[in-house]
Amino acid sequence: MAKIRNLALRDIPKLKKMISMISNLDSAEVGFGYKSYVPFPLNIINRFLPLRFKFASDSYVAIDNDKLCGLVTLKAQERNHLCWRITKLFLDENGYETGHQLVHFAIAKYGAMGANTFSAKVDENHEELLELFSKGCGFRVCASEQLWKMEEFKLKTENSLDKGFFRPFKNSDSEMVSSIHNELIFPHFRYSLAKTPQEFENIVFCGLHKTFYFKYVIEDNSLHSIKGYFSIQTDDNTNFILDVDLVSAFDNYLPDVINFAISQIMMRTKNFNLYFINKKYQTNGAKIEKFLSESGFKNIKNQIVLVKDYYKRINEDNRYTKPAIAFSEITRKPAFKI
Repeated sequence: MAKIRNLALRDIPKLKKMISMISNLDSAEVGFGYKSYVPFPLNIINRFLPLRFKFASDSYVAIDNDKLCGLVTLKAQERNHLCWRITKLFLDENGYETGHQLVHFAIAKYGAMGANTFSAKVDENHEELLELFSKGCGFRVCASEQLWKMEEFKLKTENSLDKGFFRPFKNSDSEMVSSIHNELIFPHFRYSLAKTPQEFENIVFCGLHKTFYFKYVIEDNSLHSIKGYFSIQTDDNTNFILDVDLVSAFDNYLPDVINFAISQIMMRTKNFNLYFINKKYQTNGAKIEKFLSESGFKNIKNQIVLVKDYYKRINEDNRYTKPAIAFSEITRKPAFKI
């Protein structure tokens, strides 16, 4: 059994060599794979902070006979430190047992600290990795997400929504935006995939973060109510990802949202790539998929969302056939009744 410890600076050359030898990764993934190391002294500070105060991802490596044979990286869901995502998992050849050990270690460590939900997004074509998470580590296949890329502009040029319906998102909108997002999720996925209002709030000093978000809401001025929310995300000011939540009655206004998003991007740069995230676990996922396929978008990636809940709900299954068990350590004093 391999020894697991925090990723250290001395591991970077070995990790870089191991990742570069994995044939199923493209150059971008190889480049970013070994950048999980958080520089000193931030890594030491982050390591000992309570769960809710952690500000960076944590990475652990498996060492067997002085050989680095695996890495796992966890990152908290934005502004929700009860939900953690496994963002990286690199294993040496024949290292699936090491993968089980790394994932189980991470879940046990962070579950004991208070985390209650763990997730991972895996490409649907990566059967071995899907099997590792589902069969080996107890994750359940929860839902799927699609990534679409705009290849040609086929959207109508005239908007049916006036630009006055769009306005920048404010933190005071987070409660309503969270409600819209969660109500769109199919009920059987909602427990694991719902988001809290805090997850939509703007980050303090957002200009210092690598990823930048432009957030907007669709507001019905006559009713003074929010009918939709969308964010434009970018890391490099060239590739932009559009994420949209629209109430059912406003589904037909998706072209207006995309047109408005493009206009906002073109105010900043003329050469860009636009991607669209379609959440298949939402009630309008099939309708959006059909629209994108007919509007100049190409499906470039499908990801399976896997989820594992550390704390199982008591009312999850009322059927209970196992015998009751009572255990009390024998002491000289009478046991307290609970």
